[in-house]
Amino acid sequence: MYINSPNQVSRIYQMSDTATSVATDLNAANKNQTTDKVTLSDAGLNAESKLQEIAAKYNPNNMSYNELVSMGTELLENGLITSRESLTLMAPPSRNFAPDEKYDTIALAKQSAAFDQSLGTIHSKDAKLRASVLEMLQTIQDLSGNSSQNREA
Repeated sequence: MYINSPNQVSRIYQMSDTATSVATDLNAANKNQTTDKVTLSDAGLNAESKLQEIAAKYNPNNMSYNELVSMGTELLENGLITSRESLTLMAPPSRNFAPDEKYDTIALAKQSAAFDQSLGTIHSKDAKLRASVLEMLQTIQDLSGNSSQNREA
């Protein structure tokens, strides 16, 4: 086989032309890209202010089960949590509890998260729901100005 044979040279140039043609076509495709417009709903735009309004009403470090249910309902109605998160949030704190007795919902949520971690189930759907609820409670705590208590995760 001869390195300088005309067949070898023409194959090299032919491949080069093809590669340039493909690259030119790709550049043309990139120039013709379109963009999509995203419109946020009013609920999405007002989510932060609604969350602040809710945080002003409640102290997650010291609330009764009845208050927790009211807060959970407001969060759900305003689209700030999902229905599954609301069910997780509004789970009774114990079997025999007084609905008007105040307790620390964040401490209880942290206990649940620690229990999930001790079992090694932090990646299960239920554990992720409990972690999401803990995050929401801590966000409300921070917005309500009661962040001095129990903020450690």
